[in-house]
Amino acid sequence: MTADTDVPAVEASTVEEARTASRIQGFDIARALAIFGMITVNYRATFPVTVDGPAWLEWMAGQVNGRAAALFVFLAGIGISLLSRRGRLSDDADLIRADRMNLLRRSLFLLVIGFWFRQYWEYDILHFYGVYLLIAAAILTTSNRALLIFTLLATIVFPFLYYILPEQLGITFWATTNAFTPREILIDLFFQGYHPVMPWVAFMLVGMMIGRLELTDASVRRRLLIWGVAIALSAEAIAYLFLNMGTFKLMEDIFPMLDLEEASVSLDSAPYPPMPLFVAVGAGWAMAIVSLCLSFGERFADRRWIMPLVHTGQLALTIYIIHGTIGIWAVEWAGVKPSRTLGWVIGYSAILYSILILLSTLWRRKFDRGPVEAIMRRLTDSWRSEINPVPPEEAKAA
Repeated sequence: MTADTDVPAVEASTVEEARTASRIQGFDIARALAIFGMITVNYRATFPVTVDGPAWLEWMAGQVNGRAAALFVFLAGIGISLLSRRGRLSDDADLIRADRMNLLRRSLFLLVIGFWFRQYWEYDILHFYGVYLLIAAAILTTSNRALLIFTLLATIVFPFLYYILPEQLGITFWATTNAFTPREILIDLFFQGYHPVMPWVAFMLVGMMIGRLELTDASVRRRLLIWGVAIALSAEAIAYLFLNMGTFKLMEDIFPMLDLEEASVSLDSAPYPPMPLFVAVGAGWAMAIVSLCLSFGERFADRRWIMPLVHTGQLALTIYIIHGTIGIWAVEWAGVKPSRTLGWVIGYSAILYSILILLSTLWRRKFDRGPVEAIMRRLTDSWRSEINPVPPEEAKAA
């Protein structure tokens, strides 16, 4: 009797472990896609395109701009919810304190690396990440309703800053700086930087909410996909209606005293400056892509050919640093200075990315984590592990 009742339990446990593994693979695949998108976007900015490319290629590149980084931040939010799941659900004060300390240590680690990186590469996102994690640590156990409110506040704050701060502080939005003074650091973090805390932290907050869902449930993933696509397309439609269908021109005829050309920026879905419609588009596509990647990971969990992408996603932080250093230095060392097309940028990004996929796969055959990931874990996770070790599935997903 005991043996008979144990068999279903073992089978159920095995099924759950398989579902958890496929879920983790889905997150890693999404990270791998985000990394490739970020490489192409950053290289397009780093290696200025001097020759116009085909209209369809320009359009596709424009769709990735900002969205890939938003997906990356969104995935970090999901990872935070998975990492803190046990402490949050059990309301265990020690676990919650350990989770917060874990985030604070990671935040400090990323701030240090990010500010170093920012001194010579203006497109760095890591120092912004450090601040995002500080905020996540502060509101780690808040309700979904509170997270939604914080998300909306973070989203609507930036337009006010955009129209008020330049005149008050005597600055321009488009003049980023890497000056290492308290004033310039705050302006970079909250206004002039490429990923200002307000509204970019909204992607992490939305990810934290999504990470609390039962993402192993196919019906939940299906709803996530539908809602994500609906939100993204609706936001794009609103932007197109006002900016491309003459709506603002009509309003200008009715209200000639208003500077509608400047006001129209607030209804753009472009990532720079990051207005509310950009946040909606970025969050919507992130929801949809994560849903698809989770289903893809579950469908092909037992296929060997999927593992290179999984390994690439697991080494995302290391790859990010490599692409901003060695990837750029390689072009400088080779002395490549022709007129660059968008095709050249995408081609170089694809070649480097293919090499990084290969190196990631070879690295993971011998090591559990990437070199930078391992350093971060060693420096940030020790205090928590002394209290209560993180389950392997949560640690990998986070």
